[in-house]
This record gives sequence, C-alpha cells and structure tokens, in this order.
Amino acid sequence: MSYKICKKTDGNIILQDTGFIFGIVLASVGAGIMYLSWFNYQDTGEILISFVFLLLGSCFFFPMFKNNRLTIDAENKEVIKTKSWFGITTNKEVVTNRNLSLLEMSGFTSGEFEAFFDSTERTRHHYSLKFYSYPEWNLLIRSFSTMLDIMLFIEQHFDTDLALVIQHKRHKFSAKGLLKNHQKTPLPNDSTVKETGFQELRIASTRGGIIRQCAMPISLTLWAIMTSGFLLYLSALEGFTYIPVAVQYLTAFIFSSGISLLVINNFVPTRLKIDHGSLVVKNSLFGHAKYPLPEVIGVVNVAKITYLITHQGSEQLAYKIPTKYSYAIHSWLLPFLSK
Repeated sequence: MSYKICKKTDGNIILQDTGFIFGIVLASVGAGIMYLSWFNYQDTGEILISFVFLLLGSCFFFPMFKNNRLTIDAENKEVIKTKSWFGITTNKEVVTNRNLSLLEMSGFTSGEFEAFFDSTERTRHHYSLKFYSYPEWNLLIRSFSTMLDIMLFIEQHFDTDLALVIQHKRHKFSAKGLLKNHQKTPLPNDSTVKETGFQELRIASTRGGIIRQCAMPISLTLWAIMTSGFLLYLSALEGFTYIPVAVQYLTAFIFSSGISLLVINNFVPTRLKIDHGSLVVKNSLFGHAKYPLPEVIGVVNVAKITYLITHQGSEQLAYKIPTKYSYAIHSWLLPFLSK
C-alpha cells in the first residue's frame, strides 16, 4: 500500500496509507457475507452455520480500522509515523530534523513484461521516499506529484539534504545536481527532441519520435472516418429511415471529429519555450502552462516518465523516451535557470 496526502496546510502535511480504501472494499464484502448468514438463518433455521458465516464476515471489517499515517510537522521540525487500530495508536516513530540526514526519492515500474504480451495489462509506476534517519523508513508514495510536494515541503522547513535517483545514480535535488555526471548533455536534435526555433524546443511525447507520434493519430483518424462512411453506406443500402439522413450525417461528422480531436490532442508533441522570464509548456491543442524561470528546478526521468519539476508542481513531458533525452533537455534549460 502507498501513501497519499489527506491534509495539507502551511504548517504540516498529513499522509494516509491508501490501504484504508482497500479496507472499505473488504468491509463491503464482509457485510455481504453477514447478510448471507442472516438469509441462511431465515431460510434453514441453522444457527451454527449462520454463526460461522457471521464471524467470517466480521473478520473482513478489521482492515478498515487499521490506519497508517505520516505527519510532517514544520513547526516542531518532526516527521511522525503512526500505526493505529480502532483509533488507538499501537506504534509511533519520530524522526527529528537533527536525525534526518538525507531524503531520497526514486521511481520504478512493474508489469512491463505482462503488458508487452497482454494488451489488457498495464505497466504500473511506483514511487518511493527513503528517509536516511534513525529509524530508517522506505515509504511507497501514490504519485510523483505527491512525492514532489513532500520533497518541496521538507526542503522549505527542514535542514536535510535532498536527492533524486535516476538510473540507479543519486543526484542532488537542484538544477546543477540533475546533470549527468555534472556535465552538460548535448541536444540530439533528432526526431525525438529538436530545437525548432529561438529558445524553443519540441519533444515527442512517446518513444519512436515525431514520425511514430504522427502516424498513430493519422491511422486512428482514418479508422474513424472509414467507420462512419461504412455505417452511412450500410444505412443507405438497407434503406434505414428511422433516423433522418441529415441526423445520420451529423452524427457521423461529430463522431469522426470527436475521435480525431481526442487522439490528436493526446499525441501532440510537447513544446517548451522561453518567453519573457517564463517557461511556457504546451502539451495539448488547447491551453498551456507557464512557470516563472526562478520556480523551475529542471527535467528528470523517473519511472520511464519525463517530468518538468518546479516549485509549483510537476508537468509530464514525455513517456518512455530514453533517459539521455531528459538529460539533454535539462542541459538546454539550465542556462536560462542560472540567469
């Protein structure tokens, strides 16, 4: 189970184990079993079997009353990890600012082999925070944005060092620290990452480069148009008159246009542009995000996803492109961050 933020203020962050949600699901199953025991008693009058099912159903309620929490207290500069049953704390561990020497974040994937052979399976992304302290903790975090929020909060209120693991190498959590071996990586200027204008960069949002990225929406758009055309032809051939012809054509147009816009919007290349002291990120047909350059930390590849990280949050730039490109994008961005 992983942690998610359930409450955030200027003075503290409270994270809760997502196993609580799983506990609610089990409790629902337990309620169903208990209902079956009552139904069995009403139907057969057997007390023993009904009582056994009643006890079995009640056991499913126990995980719901287990609660794991992590509280980051900025005022006292403490991180408190608690485990409780039925609201009673059974285990409590405290890490103070003095005992915390390093906070390290990392990410990894699982299920890639199964996803390669089975299209119904999905690659799972996991994120982890490791506290180098006494006691030492290694916590799974629900999402990258949650992990980044925790790192930025601790950077602001604690005196510990921060690190990020990329390809099994530890990097200092700073603009210069995210370089590969403290050296700048030259921009490839190929179909995946290319400088398209003055202080402007185009990034293919998935592996295979811009050619594959364009081929996918074009093929799906053609499929939508051909499907609509075939249905209209079939309707005319069979003399289908229950729906007016004008409505049929309008429905086909809306279907084709909707599918095309949705697909193109998902596969549009990401563009980065430096504009009057801000970094503009455009990764969809509609709208863009703008971050002041002093707020930008850099570009990283975590769990095979390339992120732009800032003090305002994170932005996904690409998926499954090689890590060398994230180093190159960060190197291209670094001179603007140093100004």
